[in-house]
Amino acid sequence: MSVSPMSAADFDRTLALARGGDSRAFGRLFDWLQRPVHTFARARHATDPEGTVNDVFLQVFTHLGDFDGNDVQFRAWVFRITRNRLTDEYRLRARRPDEVAAEAPAYAATASDDVEAAAISSLDDAWLQQQLDLLTPDQRDVVLLRVVADLSLADVAELVGKPVGAVKALQSRAFRTIARNNSSSAVSP
Repeated sequence: MSVSPMSAADFDRTLALARGGDSRAFGRLFDWLQRPVHTFARARHATDPEGTVNDVFLQVFTHLGDFDGNDVQFRAWVFRITRNRLTDEYRLRARRPDEVAAEAPAYAATASDDVEAAAISSLDDAWLQQQLDLLTPDQRDVVLLRVVADLSLADVAELVGKPVGAVKALQSRAFRTIARNNSSSAVSP
């Protein structure tokens, strides 16, 4: 999944309008990144991925005046906020281990939905989550930031605080782990 494109000029114009209080510009920035942020939060086992998205974008919009950069730097900034928000959630969960969160249904069908497409989508989601769960937390973050957030190796390295070579190695090991798991699954009866 890659982030839907926004030209540099379009991003600059949208950012300027959002900073000026234009609600449609806020909506455009939200629509541009909310799905990848949600996917990242869900893949990182957020208790409430939708709530995480809301918290992240509330912080983004509150601090929009503090941001200085281009569209790629903005994506990296949004995902840094997301990682920090999830780290805070994990710390809170560790301090309160007896809380049990009810999981939201992966898919709620409506009368107008295509049930077959929904079933296939939920299988794909389950398979993807199973593959991500095979990885170390660092590998999972690198893969999600590269694929879901569509960030460069350099941006991911800066975000996770590791050298580019380490990020390449984590990504390579992650893909080898997934490939090894899938080849052994194909051989099993």
